[in-house]
Amino acid sequence: MPDRIEWLADAWDANGLYITCARNLSPQELAERIADHTPVEIGPAATLEEAASMVDRRQVYRAGRIGQAGDWAFIVESGKSECFALDPTISRSAEVLIFDPRPDDPSAFFSYIADGDVLVHVKLGSGHTPAGPQANRSHPTGNTTRVIPSEDSRALLVGADEEPPAPKRRQRRMLAVIGEHFGLFLPQQTIESGRLPAVITRTTPPSGSQITRT
Repeated sequence: MPDRIEWLADAWDANGLYITCARNLSPQELAERIADHTPVEIGPAATLEEAASMVDRRQVYRAGRIGQAGDWAFIVESGKSECFALDPTISRSAEVLIFDPRPDDPSAFFSYIADGDVLVHVKLGSGHTPAGPQANRSHPTGNTTRVIPSEDSRALLVGADEEPPAPKRRQRRMLAVIGEHFGLFLPQQTIESGRLPAVITRTTPPSGSQITRT
């Protein structure tokens, strides 16, 4: 059975993984859209630690590794949050999921953007917050307003006779909902301990934008 994505809640404590996934893009196309430079060169396969060591904060400000899991291409970046931003236009003719651990903040965030629109931007561990001018529109994946339960509807997070779960457990439950809704699984062992093709994504210091990693 493929790995799910609930394991991210624990991995964030250890590694601070920033993961961006895209449907209808190849891993290289995803890297090209995220990167702040051209051409984007895909390097040899590297471990998590080897990719992180590429960041010197002089010529390389962020590096990651790319892969494919089912329908979803993904890129895994690691390191301290630098307020990097992703322009929603990276999702033109595609769907993009952003998992931002925000290691300097108690809460991780999840964003869903499609065709250039921010449809969901939510703190993992709380209810669903639609975002953007078309937040309630229908999409081929289903009604985006039902990806995550609202603040007043905790049926997927808390049972009828159950106390609200601890933040980490709540994160896992919300990740389970997201993974099931989007048909997303991510290979934990490969990401944490294996080797994946490496790529430099940022060669300049961070600057703000609509979806920021803060």
